[in-house]
Amino acid sequence: MNVVFSIRKDQKNSNRLAVIYWYVSYKGQRSKKYSTGVRVDARFWKRNHATGKNAKPINDALSDIRADLTDVFNQMKDSITHIQEVARVHNEGLDRPTVIELYDSLVARKKSENWTEGTIKSYTSFRDVWLVPFCQKIGNPFYADLFRPKHLEQLCTFMRQSCKEEFVRKSTSKVKAALNLGFSLGKIPQNYLAGYVLFHRPNQKKEYIYLEIEELDKLEKLTFSSKEKILERDRDLFLLQCYTTLAFNEIKNLDFKSNIEIDENEEWDWISITRGKTNALQQIPLLPQPISILEKYNFKLEVPPNHRYNRNLRICAYRAGIDKYLHSHLGRTTAGAFFLNSGITIHTVSRLMGHKSIAMTEKHYAKIIDRWRLQDEFTSVFRKQK
Repeated sequence: MNVVFSIRKDQKNSNRLAVIYWYVSYKGQRSKKYSTGVRVDARFWKRNHATGKNAKPINDALSDIRADLTDVFNQMKDSITHIQEVARVHNEGLDRPTVIELYDSLVARKKSENWTEGTIKSYTSFRDVWLVPFCQKIGNPFYADLFRPKHLEQLCTFMRQSCKEEFVRKSTSKVKAALNLGFSLGKIPQNYLAGYVLFHRPNQKKEYIYLEIEELDKLEKLTFSSKEKILERDRDLFLLQCYTTLAFNEIKNLDFKSNIEIDENEEWDWISITRGKTNALQQIPLLPQPISILEKYNFKLEVPPNHRYNRNLRICAYRAGIDKYLHSHLGRTTAGAFFLNSGITIHTVSRLMGHKSIAMTEKHYAKIIDRWRLQDEFTSVFRKQK
């Protein structure tokens, strides 16, 4: 059996997009043509497949259709009289996925891509707490091909009763991602949310906050009573982040005994870790500060839940007289600033942070890098002139 995909160039819309059709042929027999529900730019279509940099999701959807048709044919090949029967059974047996089923497919894909445990937890929590009740309220089952922009607005109204606007914005992007996935795989004929913008945000450049060296010293000099062991531990955890570039999830999942290489014959001790998003093995040299913190707790540091950790950090900041909003990720951004201010090159800092490119590091620490360049130029010009 052969599965053939084709487009009709005379049916292009204003954006040059044409629907892809399929039919099956076998021993001189040929079925009717059926729409895949997938559109492709006619300029990037060659026989039986799409081309170009955006062709992968389209070709993946076509591969899924071809695999489904092949499975139906293998089950029926001993009894069919005409190949049209395979096409008919395939069409009648197509599942009509619900919004929840598409969302579950998105979560399964995130798990296969080795996303962090915290990200997966946020996706599943949104599903159980908000998406399932909303779909039951609209209609059970709520099919994905019926999802329109008005339903996305209703979901936002439903969530705004007890959620902050930023959480609502992030949550709706997850729903849009699920529908995009369903459309790219050919599970829904059209994605009505494609190109729909619900939140219009001003194009403001995000400024990265970090602690200066003087503020780190204030935090280190804090003293605690015997009843404040938890506060002291969380302060030490934060300082460990500030001197190692480790994120909160990385510290939480780290076995300090097995991941740290201490060799008295070498000049530096090392910590080995697999980065969460990039999934790359990273080795970070340890300064004396993190070593002393780890030895203080005999390499056994209990990591609290993130909300308690952030609350205790803000208490420590208030006591130290630091007028900044401390949270767990601020330790990682402070580490990058600390290394740059100490004279480590931007290439090395980019590797230590686990960034995919130096451009990302420059974007986050533009203020420090600009100050470097000004300082170097002023030194080279005015010091020569005395």
